[in-house]
Amino acid sequence: MFGFYVTALFVSGIGVIVLALVTSELHPGRRVVNGLIGTAFLSYGIYLAVFFHSGEYTIFLWVFIVPFILLGQAMHTVEVGAPPGARRPDLDADLVDPAPAPAPAPARTAATRERMAAAKSAQLEALRAKHAAKSDEFDDHAPSTPA
Repeated sequence: MFGFYVTALFVSGIGVIVLALVTSELHPGRRVVNGLIGTAFLSYGIYLAVFFHSGEYTIFLWVFIVPFILLGQAMHTVEVGAPPGARRPDLDADLVDPAPAPAPAPARTAATRERMAAAKSAQLEALRAKHAAKSDEFDDHAPSTPA
């Protein structure tokens, strides 16, 4: 088990460091953090392999999980473009019955625009009359507090 864990530390550390060096599209801060995590894994693996002779050692489960998390984040962040000269596949070619395009909005004539303007003016006048009636209603009341 000890040899497997030290090997996992080496592989995880080197993998995360390579990931930090290769993914230039990542934010520089994220690349530095990835490099530090990889260096920590690799350093602990070197310590256990070279300087550790007997006693107890700590098994960090993150050694097995973190490389996959960082790889997933890098793949999510980095956009892989198509190689030069490659054609994009026509995704709509396989559709049997594509949805019809929506009909264009009909052009409004001058008469239509005039009718709409007249309707809006009538609505505005109705609102003004309603507001005037309500404000007259409040003006008729005596003040609620003595002067």
